[in-house]
Amino acid sequence: MTQQDRLWNSNYVKVWVANFMIFFSFMIVSPLLPLYLSENYQADKDTIGFVLSGYTLTALLARPFSGYLVDSFPRKVVLLTAYSVFFAFFAGYLIAGTMTLFAIVRTAHGAPMGSVTVANSTSAIDMLPSSRHAEGIGYYGLSNNLATSIAPTVGLLIYDSIGNYDIIFLLALL
Repeated sequence: MTQQDRLWNSNYVKVWVANFMIFFSFMIVSPLLPLYLSENYQADKDTIGFVLSGYTLTALLARPFSGYLVDSFPRKVVLLTAYSVFFAFFAGYLIAGTMTLFAIVRTAHGAPMGSVTVANSTSAIDMLPSSRHAEGIGYYGLSNNLATSIAPTVGLLIYDSIGNYDIIFLLALL
């Protein structure tokens, strides 16, 4: 294997870790949101489902446009912009004072999630040697799975220890 065929190069490691952190930040808050909405806004089950589904719907709608942006503009610019917006929306959870505002922030947060995952995935492919694309994408997908399996437990443990939703939102932001 030549240096050119090296899978775990520094740029690939960066996008792998970044992808892990995207999903970790998303999943650390996910199991607590129904409780948060119920306790802080006295939301019923239907309202909670509606608010939480908005995120996913917006993420799905953003992906085709994100693909276009990634192919039409410098990928690094699109990626960093999507990350910045994704990051900023976590602050919105901390400042949303009403159920309506929280629902708007949560729904709008799906768009940068859809964009950042498309841009980061494309960047990962760009960082991989062509001889190892399939293997590299397999490991890249593992970063999602690891974050998705670890983060909810971490979030619940932290909440059980501290009992403060704002701490969880702050951790997701960080």
